[in-house]
Amino acid sequence: MDNSELQKRHFAALREKYQVDQYKSARSDSFLYLILRKAELGIQITNLELQWLKQNSLFKAIEIVSLQQYQADDFKRLEIEFLSLRPKYKIPETLELSIASPIYPILWKLEVGDFPADSELELLDSYDLVETTSLIRDILNFSKLKTSYKATRHLGHFFEEPLYAILKKLDAREPLSDFEADWLLDRDFEETLQIHWQQEDERKAIVKFLDLKAKYRIDSFPEASISSPLYITLKKLEEKQDLEKSECEWLEQQELTQLIAIDRKRKDVKFFKKLKAKYQATQYKSSEPSSKLFLILKNIESEITEDDIQWLLKEALLKTAEIAKEHHFRILKVKYQIVGQLAVVPFYEIMLKLERGERLDPKQVIQLIEERRLSRHGKIAIAYYKLEAMFYEKEYQRTGNRWNLPSASSNWRKADESENALKVTESVNWNKIQESDLKAALLVTRGAAFRDLGQLDEAEKCVAQAMECQSDSHQPYTLMGAIYYDRCEYSEGDKWFEMAAERGADDTDDEIERIVRMTKDKDKRRDVAEYLLNKDPVRYGWATSYLK
Repeated sequence: MDNSELQKRHFAALREKYQVDQYKSARSDSFLYLILRKAELGIQITNLELQWLKQNSLFKAIEIVSLQQYQADDFKRLEIEFLSLRPKYKIPETLELSIASPIYPILWKLEVGDFPADSELELLDSYDLVETTSLIRDILNFSKLKTSYKATRHLGHFFEEPLYAILKKLDAREPLSDFEADWLLDRDFEETLQIHWQQEDERKAIVKFLDLKAKYRIDSFPEASISSPLYITLKKLEEKQDLEKSECEWLEQQELTQLIAIDRKRKDVKFFKKLKAKYQATQYKSSEPSSKLFLILKNIESEITEDDIQWLLKEALLKTAEIAKEHHFRILKVKYQIVGQLAVVPFYEIMLKLERGERLDPKQVIQLIEERRLSRHGKIAIAYYKLEAMFYEKEYQRTGNRWNLPSASSNWRKADESENALKVTESVNWNKIQESDLKAALLVTRGAAFRDLGQLDEAEKCVAQAMECQSDSHQPYTLMGAIYYDRCEYSEGDKWFEMAAERGADDTDDEIERIVRMTKDKDKRRDVAEYLLNKDPVRYGWATSYLK
């Protein structure tokens, strides 16, 4: 094949490649062939030639030629771009790197914000690129700090001053200068600035925590974190807020009892003021919880005493004293088991005397019992009988007068303490008692005590001895009648009651009624009531109530 044929085929191939098959001018084929040959050989196309292609509407050829010529120059451009990365990423000038070196792709990724993997950092280390790896680690740290401190709107990854310096300060929890804070504000880093303010608040809180620990003398306590319960507790104390129970329990566990004492005193002061207002004692100047008044007012409704009331009167707290008396009267009513209304006069004074251990006026007590204003078996009466019993025992010890013994024994029985009634007469030397009436009185009260305790045989022995000493006294016979009623031998008991009546007893029916009333066994009580009603339904009509 000759050169002419080869040239034709070469031109045809170029026409197809550069997409100019539509061009039909044979006259200009030579010029077109020239342009395409230059393009194929990578020779720069002139402006004249480009204009000719445009004039002939060979736009596709222009596009292909332009791209091809750009590609021809790309090696140089790539080389220039790689070289421009070297100083930026601190690649030493002395280090020779081919354009195919793996170092350049790593730098390129960094440039577009794609951070290298650990293996790529190791590759850099293998080239001994210390400054480069240090720079990259700073870039990585900068990126992390931007995320942590809400500064990601800063698109650059190079740590231009002052943002990187600011973020490092925040990360080290160091305070920012006014310039740095203003820099963030001027550039709308509001979230980053918020973190700065939060750190400032925390620093102030730490200083305050240290000051509070010093103020409350607990510098040695190791906890220094403001998230500690101690900081919250100290702030509440400083702001005069009451501590919760759980907070006091925590302080107790930490052996910080001095703080508990401060809280307790503050609460007591507030409580004291409320109590003074409630109980009309506001004229009392002191609000110290150590005051006697505080103790009195705290206990005024539960443990107030006569001495407390006297103290109030001495301090001229008259209204408070009146209130205290009302509560004291109520407390005494509860103590003496008094239900319902009870006149203050004379019962308050009566109960006060009982509290003092003073004897009551027997006439007054008897009168109150007869008027049914005082129960014969109530707590007041029992306390009265007990005081009387102790009085007669002391009188016996003081004077040696044996007539005090039956009085003491009788009062012990009325106080429902029959064991003490027996003790009074246990040590009596019967052989030395010459008076028959005294001996009879002692035996009767001793027998009555045995009967109270259910020891009827012992009671009967005492009664029999009393009858021998004083056969004309009705008391032994009345007691013997009661003993037989206790044994359910009612007819035999009636005989003894009749003999008592013959000897002057006028209260045998009352004694029988008392026996029925005091009988605890329901069946036995019903049995004796039926006996009495069968015997005389009029005389013993009261027994009907015991059949229900």
